[in-house]
Amino acid sequence: MTIGMTSERTVAVVDDDASVRASLEDLLQSFGFGTAVFPSAEDLLAFDLDRIDCVISDIQMPGLSGLEIQPLLRQRRCGCAVILLTAFPSEQVRARARKIGVHDFFEKPCNPDALIASVERALAFPP
Repeated sequence: MTIGMTSERTVAVVDDDASVRASLEDLLQSFGFGTAVFPSAEDLLAFDLDRIDCVISDIQMPGLSGLEIQPLLRQRRCGCAVILLTAFPSEQVRARARKIGVHDFFEKPCNPDALIASVERALAFPP
């Protein structure tokens, strides 16, 4: 886990692929967001969630999936928005993401501008 606090708003990045974590961290920091980067959902959930304002997570990872993060955050009374990314989109996965209240859903590779706009909306209108 790495933490780069550059603003008051911190976005957690959860992905088992180190290159994706690094790319998303660089993108977010270039727009002035603080970041906390985790290789797994379990590592995120072990972190001080009060320091997280938004989560961007891959769906398919070893251990807990990205789809399992939103309900677990709610159980821990963490109201941060969750944005999911996947290289394997399906309507079934999109429907499940909507049902559990995910803020947004992107197919990898995603448009960086659209992802940043989604993060900005999530932070402007917290759940």
